[in-house]
Amino acid sequence: MGRWPGALPLLLVLTPAACIYDADERCGADQVYEDGQCVCADGFGLSGQECLPCADNEVSNPTGPCECAQGLIRLAAGEPCTEALGQPCTSDEECPSANFAHCRLEAESGYCTQQDCAVGGGDCPGDYACNDRTDPSFCERPPTGLGTECSSDEDCAGFEAAYCEVVAEHMCLLEGCATDPGICHGDWVCCDIGLISASLCIPPDELTDGACPVGGTLVPR
Repeated sequence: MGRWPGALPLLLVLTPAACIYDADERCGADQVYEDGQCVCADGFGLSGQECLPCADNEVSNPTGPCECAQGLIRLAAGEPCTEALGQPCTSDEECPSANFAHCRLEAESGYCTQQDCAVGGGDCPGDYACNDRTDPSFCERPPTGLGTECSSDEDCAGFEAAYCEVVAEHMCLLEGCATDPGICHGDWVCCDIGLISASLCIPPDELTDGACPVGGTLVPR
C-alpha cells in the first residue's frame, strides 16, 4: 500500500483544470472576431463599449451604432429610423413614401418632403419646419448640423449651422440672418441679439409674446 492512501484522487480534485483556448470565445458578448479584431455580430451595433441589438428598421454595424435600413433616415440622434424624409431627388417620382412624396427642388437637386403643411400645426417631423411662403406650403429641411452639441465654433465647422451658441443651449445654430432673414428655414425667425453680437435663426416658440430672448430684435422677413 502506498504512503498516502487516497492521495491520488485528492490530488485530482485539488489540481485545477488546464485552460482550454477557444477561438470562438476570444471576444465579448455579441461580438465576433474578424480581420484581427473583435467587432459586433450581425444584428448588433456598437454603443460605447457594448454591442447592442439593432431596433426595427435598423441594420447592424460592426464598428459603430446601428444604421437605418436603406430608404430610411434618423431625424435626430436617438430617434427611430423613419421614412425617407430628406432623401435626394430630382422629381416626385423619386419619392416613393406616401408621407413624403414631394420633391422640393433647389438649384439642380432636391429632397423628398411633405406638402400642404400648416405653420404651428406640428405637421413637420424633427427639425423640419413648415414654409408657408410658397404655394403649396412644404416642410423645409433644416441647415446641416442644426442642434449639434458644441462647446466652440470648431465643433460646428463644416456645417451650415456653423455658430456655436455657448450661453444657454450649447448647440450649433445658423447665424447671420440679420442681413438675410430668408435663410431661416420654414417658420423659424431671425433674432438680432446684441448681447452676443450675433443674429440667429430660432424656432418661433422661443419668442415671448412675439419678442426675441435676452432683448434681441426680431428681424422681419
